[in-house]
Amino acid sequence: MKIKSFVLALILTIFPHSFYQTQAQTLPSSQNTNSISADNDIDFTTLEKYLVEQNWRKANDETRNIILQGSGRKSIGWIPPSDLKNLSCDNLKTIDTLWKENSNGRFGFSIQFPIYIETGNRPGRMVSDDAFNRFGDRIGWRKDNDWIIFYENLNFTNTAPIGHFPNPRAEYSITGGRLLYSVLAEKMVQCNIVNYKK
Repeated sequence: MKIKSFVLALILTIFPHSFYQTQAQTLPSSQNTNSISADNDIDFTTLEKYLVEQNWRKANDETRNIILQGSGRKSIGWIPPSDLKNLSCDNLKTIDTLWKENSNGRFGFSIQFPIYIETGNRPGRMVSDDAFNRFGDRIGWRKDNDWIIFYENLNFTNTAPIGHFPNPRAEYSITGGRLLYSVLAEKMVQCNIVNYKK
């Protein structure tokens, strides 16, 4: 036993850095303080920073960046519904959790979902334009019976309607992205982020 202790002490004296580095790498994930996703090496640190600061504009931009990266569309800059399905459940859950926790439950995809359903929409299904328009009205994506010009006309204040964020639509988009949101809603159900029974 004394020989083992001596050898261990000798190793720590000669190679202390590599021992501690190896030990840090073997810590359970709950003790790992970085915010990097295992999927696509997505770093959520910047998103969390903006959300803690309640900088909704920058947090919304960063959410869009993360979704583009997680969908493999970062270099292209836009997401077709088929590629949105590539976003991992872990990444979608992390985005949603960070928004909810830092907005006192006002913002997040899972906050939008019940409003989406209440207004007559269904995940993964194209329903009437009227249903999606009602959803847009409720969360402030429409004004005066028309879709707002996204990004610049979003309400980046704490008085924004419940569910107003995140809205990772492209700048100056003037449609609600009904098909894209339907796919996103379906993904929320598949990832068990929301409870939904048909």
